Amino acid sequence: MMNKYYLCGALIILLASCSPVYVPNMRNTPLFTKAGEFQGSFHYGTAGLDIQSAVSVTNNLGLMGNFSYGNRNTNTDDNNTTGTYDDDYHKHKLYEGGIGYFQNDKTFCFEVFAGYGVGEGTSYGSYDDIFSSSDDELATGKFSRIFIQPSFGFNKKVVHVGFTPRISYVDFTEFKTTNISSGVSVTETRNPSPAVFFEPSVTTRFNFMDNRFFAMLQVGVCASFEGGNVFDHQPFSFSTGLGFRLGGLHWNEKQE
Repeated sequence: MMNKYYLCGALIILLASCSPVYVPNMRNTPLFTKAGEFQGSFHYGTAGLDIQSAVSVTNNLGLMGNFSYGNRNTNTDDNNTTGTYDDDYHKHKLYEGGIGYFQNDKTFCFEVFAGYGVGEGTSYGSYDDIFSSSDDELATGKFSRIFIQPSFGFNKKVVHVGFTPRISYVDFTEFKTTNISSGVSVTETRNPSPAVFFEPSVTTRFNFMDNRFFAMLQVGVCASFEGGNVFDHQPFSFSTGLGFRLGGLHWNEKQE
């Protein structure tokens, strides 16, 4: 029992101490059943708010669109006239779209999506591992992202489970840091190298009302292939959400 408390405490410390510039969004895993299916969902978790949609154009072709937004600011001065920030200050947003191929039989489903997105992030923290600065700084950047996202899942009447080993290429087109710890703002333009991230996740869906509504839970991690902290990123993600499905397979139908 004590080990469980220690594990939960360590996880809370990890999430609370991280103020990353790049926050991976939740993985959109539609796991389509057939053509003419539309899915919409919203999620809330460590990445903030995620709104996702997907549609199956044919029995094998699908499209998706995603939006992610987070604003973690406990500073009571909304206009920030004092020039101070909390250690966990963070804001981000991301827009992206993708196209993919899927197959689905009675028990097993497979899909692979590729897509492109743009986003921006702002955080406050120490970036000495990246820019050799010992002071806390406000970091702001705009980035583009290319991703490849395969998913492998199992279909059950009540529960769907999917594993998604996503790979993302993140390139900051703009990146600057502002040192405000001394009371005088000093802004510098940075040029961090692009990074490739491995972002696997496990998604569990609980289906209701003849496969028309679902609740979901997703857990994921994010690690850089470079092995170093190229720019601060969130290493762990967790979210819960609700969604709906129009078209597609009813469970009282037989799949061909």
